[in-house]
Amino acid sequence: MFEFHGWATLRVDERDDPDLEGLRARQDVALGRLRHAIQQADDTFSFFDVRRTSNSLLVLLAHGLRNHRYDPVIDLFRWVAVELPNSYGLLYVYDDEDHSRGVDHSNEFRAWRLAQGRFEEAADPFLSPYFPTVEVPWH
Repeated sequence: MFEFHGWATLRVDERDDPDLEGLRARQDVALGRLRHAIQQADDTFSFFDVRRTSNSLLVLLAHGLRNHRYDPVIDLFRWVAVELPNSYGLLYVYDDEDHSRGVDHSNEFRAWRLAQGRFEEAADPFLSPYFPTVEVPWH
């Protein structure tokens, strides 16, 4: 099983420009590019959304549950790190088939942190180990 839940606050370069119209125009360009990147990740099994909320806040949401690893969601957050480096957020992933880099991560969530143009994987202290924190072990 591959489960993911993520969010990102999307920030465009403000360029010391106090003009709200200029900011909105840069956000509109960024939103268009991001929507194209979301189309590359969207598989109709998962949920991806990007919204402009109050005070010109842009938010990306991503949630899904699949049978096997789904790298496009990780690639989407990597794209945000590169293309919108002032953005920040988290992507939580549970992959019961994860034995990457010779380490068994199959019983834990992995937390991916998006901040300052970097997208880095880390251990999760809140929902791991998956068994027995989230699920009761089968006997």
